[in-house]
Amino acid sequence: MKIFNRLIFTVLLLLSLQIQAQDGSPSPYSFYGLGDTSFRGTTENVAMGSIRIYADSIHYNINNPAALSHLKFVNLNLGLSNNFINMSDHSQSQWFSSHNISYFSLGLPVGKKIGIGFGLVPVNSSSYQIFEKDELGTYTFKGDGGNSRIFIAGAYQLTKELSLGLEYQYYFGFLDHENYWIPADLYTYTKENSDVDFSGSSFKFSTLYTYPLKNHHYLNISADYRLTTHLKARYKSHTQLITPTPTGNDHVEVLNRSDKNATIDFPASFNAGIGYGMQNQWFVGLEYNLKSMQNFRNPFFDPSYVRYENASTFRMGGFYTPQYNSITKYWKRITYKAGAYYKNTGMLLYDTPINDFGITFGLSLPAIKGISNLNFGVELGQRGKITDRLVKEQYVNLHIGLSLNDRWFIKRKIN
Repeated sequence: MKIFNRLIFTVLLLLSLQIQAQDGSPSPYSFYGLGDTSFRGTTENVAMGSIRIYADSIHYNINNPAALSHLKFVNLNLGLSNNFINMSDHSQSQWFSSHNISYFSLGLPVGKKIGIGFGLVPVNSSSYQIFEKDELGTYTFKGDGGNSRIFIAGAYQLTKELSLGLEYQYYFGFLDHENYWIPADLYTYTKENSDVDFSGSSFKFSTLYTYPLKNHHYLNISADYRLTTHLKARYKSHTQLITPTPTGNDHVEVLNRSDKNATIDFPASFNAGIGYGMQNQWFVGLEYNLKSMQNFRNPFFDPSYVRYENASTFRMGGFYTPQYNSITKYWKRITYKAGAYYKNTGMLLYDTPINDFGITFGLSLPAIKGISNLNFGVELGQRGKITDRLVKEQYVNLHIGLSLNDRWFIKRKIN
């Protein structure tokens, strides 16, 4: 237990040092809304198409607070990701990459029916550069930022089959934008800087119903709902007219400044799923997610060619473990996972919907001794399509997660 505590301290220290060094999404689609989605779930869940209806005694399912009541061990979860994106238009294609801390969480069982947990996840990110050139001049758009979520959750096993979960979420983040307009026939150029800082809180409610069947089979039914998050935002911007000089000291004239406050409503979402499996051997699940994007607006960045509709996602996935308690053959204790998803992001650019679909697979490698494991996940997907104004993205996301378990709060039987 001392080693486990020291490891937690080390992880928290590293996390505090690295969280500000996160790479944002290089996708041009991250310009819109509050940035690109960063967190889809823990590595174990991502490998199964990011389904969130599965729960067991040794993993903290961050996306489903009700699953905390199934924990029998203290669980420390840490995930990392490397993302590779190929962006293509009519004339060229180019690869980009980013690496990030995906999540950190700690789940604790308290008694036989209660579980609590807390953690930190990056929710959205943005780090794009867009260049456009025509006979009038050159346009350059740059952006950086994103938002993260701190959460505290609890679950209670109301009956042997039914668990209820509640999670408090606090969001915080920023978005920085720089726009340059360099006319083709003039020496001066225009630069516009705008910064937004925002924060707000919300709640998520979830249920998980596990119905036992014959021969160790079972049925899982789960649903969760996250309330609309009202983010209080402060916006600052200024526009400059810049004239380069032979001495290198540019002449800068401030054309206008702006400083105002507003509220950004982060949309509510609903998720429901059903799964069927055999205890400790296999599981398959199907989910549907709905997010009320129709009325979403970012009051500070709201181009006329962008509109939103309700977003929806279909996910399916599962796992297979040949023999979880095998003593002689390690490979039989490895858990093999796969899944797929299709997502209507709810965003339309120039009246073209931006859809996202992919397949996933991965492994969970159990510790040679003990109940901890090392998890690997891969996502292969595509988003958008090539038009006169849009690009197609093909991506490969690599995930690695460490799930460590220990027993706490055990009464001594012998003094």
